[in-house]
Amino acid sequence: MKEILPPLLIMEKMVEKLQSYYPSHEHKKEGTIQFNLKHLEKSIDCYIKSDKESLNFFEGTVEKPTVTVKSSFYDWLDLAGGKLNPFFGVVSGKLKFSGDTTFFKVLPRKQLKNRLIVPVDPVTKFERNPTRYWQIPGKVIILNASPRGENGYTEFYLNPFINGMQKHTEVEMVRLNKFKINPCIGCFSCWMDAPGKCVYREKDDHHKLADKMFEADLTVYAFPIYADGMPGILKNYFDRSVSRAYPYMIEGMNRVRHPRRYINHNHSMVVFSICGFFEMINFEPVRAYFKALAHNRHTPVVGEIYRTTAVGLYGNPFTYKFLNRVLLALSDAGEQIILKGKIKKTTLKTITKKIVGKPKDLNKINEWWDEKKGSGDYNY
Repeated sequence: MKEILPPLLIMEKMVEKLQSYYPSHEHKKEGTIQFNLKHLEKSIDCYIKSDKESLNFFEGTVEKPTVTVKSSFYDWLDLAGGKLNPFFGVVSGKLKFSGDTTFFKVLPRKQLKNRLIVPVDPVTKFERNPTRYWQIPGKVIILNASPRGENGYTEFYLNPFINGMQKHTEVEMVRLNKFKINPCIGCFSCWMDAPGKCVYREKDDHHKLADKMFEADLTVYAFPIYADGMPGILKNYFDRSVSRAYPYMIEGMNRVRHPRRYINHNHSMVVFSICGFFEMINFEPVRAYFKALAHNRHTPVVGEIYRTTAVGLYGNPFTYKFLNRVLLALSDAGEQIILKGKIKKTTLKTITKKIVGKPKDLNKINEWWDEKKGSGDYNY
C-alpha cells in the first residue's frame, strides 16, 4: 500500500538526485549544510556533508556546520525548487541563514534534460489538418472489437462500409476476439527493464496484432457500446500498446504526450460504433476517449460513425426501408473517407438519423427480452 513519504526520506531522495549531478559539478567543496526544519509542529534536523567526491545525507545535527538553514519544510522545498527567492525568503522571515551562505554552490543545479536525448516525434502537418494533406491510403485495417466477432451486429453494419472502401483500396478485416490479449498489469517493465517489450510478449498475441495493425495507413476501430464504453478486449489492446511508446514526455498539440517507438507517417483512424439505446449521448464517453487517444497516438480521427438502435433496426419490418437507407449511406461513407479523408455531413445525417423511442417501442423491446429469457437463443 502506498503511503505518503516522510520529510526525512524526501530530503534523502533530493540528495540522491543531487549526487547524480555531482561528479561533473564545478563547485565541489568540503563542508556541511545543517537543516533545522519545522513540519506539522515537529522539528526535523538533518544535514548534507560534501567532499570532493560526493554528497551524503545524514539525520541529526553536526558540530560547527559550514552553513545552517532554519525554515519550514515547505519553504525549504520552495527554495530548492526555485519557487522562493532567497532574498524575499529572508525579508519575509521564512528563511534564516547563518554561516557561509556561498557554500550553497556545492549543491548542483544541472537539469536532467541536459543529460538526455529524448526521441524526436513532432506534430506534423497531416496531424494538424489531415483533410488538407490527405492521400488515398494504401491499406485499411478494420479492427472489429465486438466480443461476438462475426456474429455481432457490429460486423453487419461494417460490411457496407467496407464495400464502399474496397472500391478504391485494400481492406482487411481483423476480429479482435480471435486474439488472446492479457490486461496490462502496470509493471512498467516495457519502459524500464526491457524497453518496448511487454512481460506478456511471448505469452499472448498483442505484439503480433500490434505489428499487423502497424501495416495500415488507416485504421477503423469498430465496436458496440458495452457498459457505457468500449468492450474490455479493446481497452486491453489499447492499454498494452503503451509498450510501443517511450516513457518520456514531449510537447504535443496544446499538451504533452509520449513519443512513439514506431512511427507511421500520415496514419489516421475512424471510430465506428453502435448501441441499442435511442440517444446519441450514449457515445459521448467513447468519443472523448478517442479524442484523447488520437492526440496521444499522434493519429487524427478522420471519421466518426455512430448508430443508435442498431439492434432494433435489424429484422423489424416497419424499419426495413430506413435500414436500407442507412446501409447505403454507410457504403457512401466508406468511399468518401478513402477519397477525401472525411465523410459528407449529409451522409452522416442519414447514418445517424434518430429513431424516437416511444413507450410502445420500449414495451416491445422489454417483451422481446422477457420472451428470450431462459431459451438459450441469445444470438440476437
